[in-house]
Amino acid sequence: MPQTIAVIGAGELGATLARRLAAGQVFRRVLLLDPDVGKAKGKALDILQSGPVEGFDTDVDGGPLDALGEVDAIALADPPALDAGRLPSEAGEVLERLRGPLGRAPLVVAGGHPALVELAVEKGFARDRVIGSAPVAIAAAVRRELATAVEGRPRDVSAIVIGRPPTQLVLPRGTALVGGLPIERLSPSAARVALSRVAGRWPGPTALAAAAVRVLRALGGSDPTLLPVLVALAGEYGHRGRALAVPARLGRGRLLGVVEIELDPVDRVAFDNAAGARSPR
Repeated sequence: MPQTIAVIGAGELGATLARRLAAGQVFRRVLLLDPDVGKAKGKALDILQSGPVEGFDTDVDGGPLDALGEVDAIALADPPALDAGRLPSEAGEVLERLRGPLGRAPLVVAGGHPALVELAVEKGFARDRVIGSAPVAIAAAVRRELATAVEGRPRDVSAIVIGRPPTQLVLPRGTALVGGLPIERLSPSAARVALSRVAGRWPGPTALAAAAVRVLRALGGSDPTLLPVLVALAGEYGHRGRALAVPARLGRGRLLGVVEIELDPVDRVAFDNAAGARSPR
């Protein structure tokens, strides 16, 4: 079990993520850090005191960003608010403060926005250590919509969503399966309807926290795990420097590789359009 993770931001997502990490005993120690020290300490204490009730003994502490020391992973949960997709200068300042203590450990962007992944790489974080976990939650939401369309169960549906969330999502033709059958054979419109219902908004904090835990567990494993995640591409799919949701293998504390799936012409155009869409900084 890794020793320590720092969760940055004690808002709704940060507190939810810290609690899931503690209850799941993913790390021995969880640091919940926020400029509002009172909020961070209060929420950390609440999680800590729930341990004996729920049967976990993870150490949970709260404090300011200055309390960050050497850690095994960082989860960026509640960054400065995004205004119409624009990253404020505070986001870069926070990332610069995190780079030294993190070293070569992974940085998981739980809050979702692709521009945060890009900015982290620009600030000097290793590209294979910066992972955005939101696509795991987005793919799960799509799976639920697909299951509803065919009157099935989400656990029987598999789907990987690629593109630039939250608005430019692509569900590659032939990759969504239910009971082993391509979803198009059961409902030709299911994929289009599912994407339309999910696109345009981020999942809620509970789903985003669950996705971040899933990615952190995968990064902590010795065997590769295939998940849809946000990574800064380095030539894969013909794009470089853009953070896009793609299937990737994770393990041993880093991105092991991006899986390039064959796209039909329509999906290829949609993906390239997503890659070309610039978010304001």
